[in-house]
Amino acid sequence: MPRERLPFPSIVVGSRNDPIGKFERIRELAQAWGSRFVDAGEVGHLSPADGYGTWPMAEALIREF
Repeated sequence: MPRERLPFPSIVVGSRNDPIGKFERIRELAQAWGSRFVDAGEVGHLSPADGYGTWPMAEALIREF
């Protein structure tokens, strides 16, 4: 996993109870990449394939770009 600062703006969202992406690891990667980090709370794994469903916050984050 690269740890260099990304050459473009980015947002990384972390879930406090994601069984795949541990919260602290995700936050560390966001910091290394120079990304804005968003704490989504306890929302599990953020993947439609895992049954997450609609995510209104995603629309707001996309508009931010």
